[in-house]
Amino acid sequence: MVVKDTLQNPLANAPKLDYTRIMNGGAREEILQSMKDYAFFYIVNIPNFDPQGEVDVMENFFNQPQEVKEKYASIKNNSSNSNVLRGYGFTKSSAGQPIEEVFNIGQYERRDIQIEDVSCRAEYIAREPNVWPEETDLDSNSKNFQAVLQNGFKIRMKLARKLVEEIAAGLKYPQFVELFKEAEFSSFYLKKYTEREEKDNKVIYEADSGYTMKAEDGRDLSIPSHVDTTVTLLATYSNGGLQALYKDSWYDVPSVMGSLLVMSGQLIEELSDGKLPPLRHRVIDIKADRYSTPFFFNPSFHADISKSLSGIETVTGKEHKTFGPWQVIQLHRDEPLLLHSQSLN
Repeated sequence: MVVKDTLQNPLANAPKLDYTRIMNGGAREEILQSMKDYAFFYIVNIPNFDPQGEVDVMENFFNQPQEVKEKYASIKNNSSNSNVLRGYGFTKSSAGQPIEEVFNIGQYERRDIQIEDVSCRAEYIAREPNVWPEETDLDSNSKNFQAVLQNGFKIRMKLARKLVEEIAAGLKYPQFVELFKEAEFSSFYLKKYTEREEKDNKVIYEADSGYTMKAEDGRDLSIPSHVDTTVTLLATYSNGGLQALYKDSWYDVPSVMGSLLVMSGQLIEELSDGKLPPLRHRVIDIKADRYSTPFFFNPSFHADISKSLSGIETVTGKEHKTFGPWQVIQLHRDEPLLLHSQSLN
């Protein structure tokens, strides 16, 4: 698998679907065809979407002093806090400086259940309320951090629900919508990647020895080759670095400012009987600060993921009948910045 010349990049032809056409049901066939042909597409002309505003508040927050950011860190990075999944997390370089930082936002502003109301501690954590920085800890350019990002979450959540409805209708799979009714673990991640040395990647990914952190041309990767798990809406803003595997070759994925890139993951491929293939992708270390915001729209904790569209047993369903227990395993693997080995137990 080699990296092909971007001047002959077939991903430049990936569809750009209009928000209004999606929301009024006019793009259903194009959604399915785009996923079949490219495993992703862009959504453009999104009302009230403020990509530059999102970049500005992210930059301002992540540029705050480390002691300020750690006030809002998960318990992994700040043992005096109680938040497990939402809030700030980071990994340091061998020199002791943050080289990868996240801030995780969910749908809950308060938790209106007790732990005895749910099946396990992980389900309780899935409903963890958001952690927002106090305005007194932000400079004047970051005062609207919460408002901008709550707006971004609302836009993505509304779009994700509509996309699931359109996919369900196109596949004649009405049960698909019901799988996402609660969507407790859905997450909106703010991410900052900083230039790192090869040895720093081993700190982050040392538990996953199968990962390769070099591209074929020798460039370092900041995220290794992988597929996501469920439904992803990704904003890369004007940043390069994202690459996708297309017909056995790696190509740069064009960044389209003001768009959201939609891809599906491993579990969606299983549930759809292979009709919605996942996008294998990775990120090149661009040797500069890079910001992105993946939004992961996940099925409900108790959603039955054991049977596909046609009723056959899914690969995932052989070990986990419902989504929550499977997601716990995925999060432990995929979220080393926020979680430690006992976070969701």
